[in-house]
Amino acid sequence: MALREPPHDIDLEQAILGAVLFRNSTLDRLGNLGPDDFYEPLHQQLFAAMQEQWRTLKAVNIASLRAVTVQIPQVTDRLTTAQYLQRLVEIGDSSNIEALAELQRDVSSRRKLVQVAQQMDAAARDPGCNATETANLAVSAVDDILAAARIKRTWKTAGEAFRDVLDNLQRDTSADRIQTGFRALDVVTGGWKRKEFAILAGRPSMGKSTVALSSLVRTAQSGVGVVLFSLEMSQEALSMRCLSDLAWSRDIVVPYADVMAQRLTPQQEDRLGVVTAHYEMLPLIVDDQRGLTVAEIAARARAYGQKLERDGQRLGLVVVDHLGLIKPSGRYAGNKVQEVGEVSDALATLAKDQNVAVLALHQLNRGTEGRENKRPTLADLRNSGDLEQDADLVCFAYRQSYYLERAKCDPGSQQELQRQTELDACRNTLDILIAKNRNGPTESVTLFCDMASNVVRDLA
Repeated sequence: MALREPPHDIDLEQAILGAVLFRNSTLDRLGNLGPDDFYEPLHQQLFAAMQEQWRTLKAVNIASLRAVTVQIPQVTDRLTTAQYLQRLVEIGDSSNIEALAELQRDVSSRRKLVQVAQQMDAAARDPGCNATETANLAVSAVDDILAAARIKRTWKTAGEAFRDVLDNLQRDTSADRIQTGFRALDVVTGGWKRKEFAILAGRPSMGKSTVALSSLVRTAQSGVGVVLFSLEMSQEALSMRCLSDLAWSRDIVVPYADVMAQRLTPQQEDRLGVVTAHYEMLPLIVDDQRGLTVAEIAARARAYGQKLERDGQRLGLVVVDHLGLIKPSGRYAGNKVQEVGEVSDALATLAKDQNVAVLALHQLNRGTEGRENKRPTLADLRNSGDLEQDADLVCFAYRQSYYLERAKCDPGSQQELQRQTELDACRNTLDILIAKNRNGPTESVTLFCDMASNVVRDLA
């Protein structure tokens, strides 16, 4: 098998080169096709020269490619390079070039997969190889191949872009807007949006995990597929929180701490049984593997998306809890700012490549604790690389009650009475501070919360 030639199609490569010689503007319709997507070395050299000449506004023809033909005067004993180019011109046809480019990308991807498989085979047979590191490299390499294969033409003329806007006015785009589960938040943000990267940040105990879990459960209830990568909490702990949320009502409250401690009343147990039977088919997948890289998250999200599709559902939301626990690649080892920037860029890319909304939770540093006004702002993100730049939406979870509960005042004093009054007013409220909204206003949304039951709802 090692002697078998890797996948290639010489006729296809000739057809693409001929189309470029026939009409130079064909190069603008080839998307991300590059020289290394060709198998034949001569074709690689010719295509690289064609791209460079077109980039520098030069005509691409037999004469302009003379520098390449001089280096390789003969293609075969009977055919010079110049004659070979003339034959390419004669077969040139640019009418179906997009389809040809797509076929070439597929052949190239299969060839690269063979190369990765061979490299992994050689590495795995080496007694000194670390299996985990080798597997991570394989996942990263395969993910790069998939990402490149998905990229087609990445630009549009102004006219095309304007017409797309008008067409979208007549198109139902509701599938691109994913409900957060909170109407008040949807009004401001438009919901989680496909191809966009959102960050929900906050200090510990502010409720960011509670908001995320309560939101993704509501999103799954609406029929949208959700994948949660929990790099901190276990599946069991998450399941208990979700069940507490789903079981909650004004009449029956099931705190997840009581679920964990197995101190439930018969009524509460019955309630959990009913909820489990009703919601066990939710399109929600939880992965609690720690130490995942972004490449591994992307590969698993893709696999989970395919699983949902087989079940007749569609993946819409990928949640990562939390961003600081994603394992960096090692490229910026020791530079935390650069590592976080690399991860945030990769998550934004994941959203676009897989046409999903990505929500990453992020834990803020202690900077807010030393201020009198403890409401976080974008400035609290600036020490974390490119988070502010990469994210389309940045929200902060904030609970004033957390600080009021811990404030110290003399019993019976006016300050203590005021503290109690303020605490009673905000004990069950949680603010979502929208600090950045690329496609909408920045304002605050106040929601109802019952932290003991992992419940967040609209105030109404």
